[in-house]
Amino acid sequence: MELNQCACSGKTLDRLLRPVVLAILARAGTHGYDLVQQLAKLEVFADSPPDTSGIYKTLKSMEKEGLVSSDWDCGKSGPAKRRFTLTQDGRTCLNRWAETLRTYRAQIDGLLGILDAS
Repeated sequence: MELNQCACSGKTLDRLLRPVVLAILARAGTHGYDLVQQLAKLEVFADSPPDTSGIYKTLKSMEKEGLVSSDWDCGKSGPAKRRFTLTQDGRTCLNRWAETLRTYRAQIDGLLGILDAS
């Protein structure tokens, strides 16, 4: 079995993209490009940063779901940029993610205890 693509390698951490995007937008609204840059710097994606097109697809999906909203920022210089902000539903979703991840952390700590004892 090729373990490089196995979940045990941590390759599924890109599924954490949604809560990370929500957390970044909870601090302040931002343009897509700036969001991509912030995500690339995070330790959670150090080994495998999410691809840019995947980030934009996620933002579009989250906007359809009402978790984020966007508008065009027509600055004085350069082309217009889409600015994303968190909605109230997005904040509620972020809070649920936090609860879910805390539960997972407790379960993972328990599993690590078993693994360390074996």
